[in-house]
Amino acid sequence: MAVARRLYYSTDELLSRFKPALTSTFDVYINKTFNDVDSEIVNFSAYEAVIPGSSYETTQVFGDRQGITQTYANKRVYPPVDVSFYVDKDYNVIKFFERWMENIQPNLGVRGDSYSKFKYPESGGYKSDVIITKFERQFDSNRDSTKKITDPTEPDQIKYTLLNAYPTNIISLPVSYDQSNILRTTVTFNYDLYSVEYKKFGKSGFTEINSPGGGGPSVSGIL
Repeated sequence: MAVARRLYYSTDELLSRFKPALTSTFDVYINKTFNDVDSEIVNFSAYEAVIPGSSYETTQVFGDRQGITQTYANKRVYPPVDVSFYVDKDYNVIKFFERWMENIQPNLGVRGDSYSKFKYPESGGYKSDVIITKFERQFDSNRDSTKKITDPTEPDQIKYTLLNAYPTNIISLPVSYDQSNILRTTVTFNYDLYSVEYKKFGKSGFTEINSPGGGGPSVSGIL
């Protein structure tokens, strides 16, 4: 069997080939609206997010005769995702997530009831998609020095869509008489699973993982 020849590069060559991704270029989009809240302000206010991860729970099988212990994946686990937001002076961010939480269970303090029922995701409609896009600063285009920029090209990007997401926790917002700072909050989202799309600079295409169709994980697309 032929063995592929391994190529060796100098440090300078490796540095020229390796282009690190930057943490400060990303976008958050929440696909949900409320009549009395400016949702565009909420999306724009996100200053920190987490690219979701996943892991597998495993089961051990003990080989009594072979004397080998083997492990097999039996369940994929999607941990919650935290997104941090600046709070604007009109409190759109706070109102948005308070409305969303009330959409899951009405606020007892407003209604004055002794109890309140949780809504079902289908009838209450409190689940929605949250999209986190990580892109790079590649502002390239076909341009003429005497004309306006034409045919802009999208930068490299990777997009995570948290399917059927909803907020489960809004952290407390501390206020004090110390030196003033921008008010910030962090929201924790739970979700069913996520899909991933990739776009290469100058090309269009995607790779989708964990199709939401219910038929189990799938991988498709072109890079």
